[in-house]
Amino acid sequence: KINLLPAGISEVRTVEIVGLDLQADGGTHVNNTSEVGRMKVVDYKSKGAINKRIYIELSE
Repeated sequence: KINLLPAGISEVRTVEIVGLDLQADGGTHVNNTSEVGRMKVVDYKSKGAINKRIYIELSE
């Protein structure tokens, strides 16, 4: 048996951005972006033909 989960993670959920991506995820997420306040996109990088990485900053 191979366990690829980091120590301390006992549950994995999937997060889907409809029409874009479906990923397994063990991180913390909010139900709605209004829970974290204002967001500002500070950078955007292409990580291959399909993958993109968006960097954001949060403020109160």
